[in-house]
Amino acid sequence: MTTALTLIATIKALPGHAEAVAAGLQRLVTATCAEPGCLQYALHRNKEDSHQFVMIEQWRDAEALDQHRAAPHFVHFTNTFGERLAGIDLLPLQPLT
Repeated sequence: MTTALTLIATIKALPGHAEAVAAGLQRLVTATCAEPGCLQYALHRNKEDSHQFVMIEQWRDAEALDQHRAAPHFVHFTNTFGERLAGIDLLPLQPLT
């Protein structure tokens, strides 16, 4: 039996690019939620730092996550907005219960 993968992605937009990045992320969410292996892809914005976004992700398995990273909409976001980002941090989580 495979275990679902959960991770938190923290995305930091460069100054002056937060609104464009937010719009791009919202489009990414719409496309990603239609992926068969996507169980959750929830976008949040830091209330104290409008340039920081947090994506809570859950995937059916590692293959689903790999397919997401190769999906045209993810590649498009990376190519279009990569230079507008200060960085992305990924935090993989392990369920305890």
